[in-house]
Amino acid sequence: MKVALTVWGNRISPVFDSAKKILIVQIENRKIKSRQYTSFNFKLRGNMCEKLTDTGAEVLICGAISKEAYHFFDSSTIELIPFVSGNAEVVLESYIKKSYVSQIFFMPGSLNKHYRKKQES
Repeated sequence: MKVALTVWGNRISPVFDSAKKILIVQIENRKIKSRQYTSFNFKLRGNMCEKLTDTGAEVLICGAISKEAYHFFDSSTIELIPFVSGNAEVVLESYIKKSYVSQIFFMPGSLNKHYRKKQES
């Protein structure tokens, strides 16, 4: 499984729409097998989901996200977990152990209400 996280330094990027870098992590048997950073430009919205899909990412963990960007994921097969904050490595380790993001990492007032499961094929 591949998980993508928008990152800013060592933290989850606070706003998806202004994220410039994504960490793509390959996870097998609850262990990180590989990691790769890739540049990202939200201004090129037309290929946003396509670029993420091309990386093989099945899950995207990100910070706050605009309604416009959120709706780009409506027909995507990517599981969207927005409104997450904190140290990217700590969030990732939590996700690997539990297969979900713990509530302690959600921004105040969000608590999973914007979580979008991937579409079933």
